[in-house]
Amino acid sequence: MAKFFSGKDGSLKVKTGSNTLAEIAKLQSWDFSMSMAVIESTSMGDTDRILHQGIRSYSGSARAYYYMEGAGGTPSNVKTILQAAIKEAGTSSDQGEESDQLTIEMRLEDGTTNDRTIQFNCWITSIGMSSSVGEVSSVDFSWEADGAPLSSSSKLAT
Repeated sequence: MAKFFSGKDGSLKVKTGSNTLAEIAKLQSWDFSMSMAVIESTSMGDTDRILHQGIRSYSGSARAYYYMEGAGGTPSNVKTILQAAIKEAGTSSDQGEESDQLTIEMRLEDGTTNDRTIQFNCWITSIGMSSSVGEVSSVDFSWEADGAPLSSSSKLAT
């Protein structure tokens, strides 16, 4: 029987200060994309374009709910994203510290050892927070990978 993946099968993890991967938070969504520039080497006399592979880039975004667990509960790891990207001004200047690089892992779980995963070192490139009457507050963030994926499961593309 065919297995269709849905939002309940997805998760997004971030490497925390303890150097372990932990779920970021309660997510509404995440997305990921890869693009590759092409380099043209068509010359005079050719009748068709000739292309070669160029530089690849990976990026993505997610929407996480902004919340705090009750007493004794596990805190949301949205703070890891926020603390990596948002830095306060230093005491001796108006300039804040540089942002921190993160390691994130996106996963589609199928309940077996065949989970589909891909992991990147990345920079958070944008963050937006929203709060509206009658809705749960959320944090939207985007990222760009630094280099090739650190790992990806062999089942990702099957």
